Amino acid sequence: MQLRKANREKALHAYGKAIHESEQLENDLARKKSALESLQDRIKQKRSEYFFGQEEESYQRNIASVKNDILSVHKSLKNSQQIREAKRKLFLKAEAEFKSLEKLRERQKVEHDQSEQKKEESQIDDIISARFSYNLKTSIS
Repeated sequence: MQLRKANREKALHAYGKAIHESEQLENDLARKKSALESLQDRIKQKRSEYFFGQEEESYQRNIASVKNDILSVHKSLKNSQQIREAKRKLFLKAEAEFKSLEKLRERQKVEHDQSEQKKEESQIDDIISARFSYNLKTSIS
């Protein structure tokens, strides 16, 4: 029972960690997208004024870099979500095993209590029968 409980706790911890990592990647992706939008806004603003070719080239390189970062983070996020889902399934399996063992243990306890109660009732019946028999013999004599 303790082993299953420890296994469940371990699976829960791993699942929580996977959720945390996935959320961090989602936040990172949102920051990268925001950075891309910011770069694009700055380019629009520069184009409305005077924009040098070298400056534009620098911005374009930055945009390409951020887009590559976004693709990389997006790929990592998908992978993280798959890992999170796998860990969720492992946790649910460990939880089900723990609960089924707990139910079995409870059922066995109830069966044991009922068995003990029947034994006690049988012993009480034997005592009552013996007492009745003894009282019957003493009243006849």
